[in-house]
Amino acid sequence: MSEYYIGQKFVGEYPPECAEWCGENNAYIKEIKPVGDQRQFEICEIEPFAPTHEDIRQMRVQYRKTHIDDKTLERNRRIANNTWSEEDEAEYLALDAEVTAYIEENFPYPEES
Repeated sequence: MSEYYIGQKFVGEYPPECAEWCGENNAYIKEIKPVGDQRQFEICEIEPFAPTHEDIRQMRVQYRKTHIDDKTLERNRRIANNTWSEEDEAEYLALDAEVTAYIEENFPYPEES
């Protein structure tokens, strides 16, 4: 177990190893209200950035590329060649519904403020 943790405070100076720990643990060292005439520092967690609308759009596009776009290209080609069957269509629509449901659940757009 580490000797450092979020919320930990140091009066005077903090150990150099603490800065290294912060760099490896999504944290930073912030100077806070002094104790008497001595400086005081606290380990704080770095808050993650919320993805933007464009970030989410890109994640959705990438998920579709990875999970259904090849099948969509095959579908278009086979429809043009008249070799796409009703069974193929049923399988494709089921896959599309599955991919769409996953995207909607896991990559929701941020709410407008």
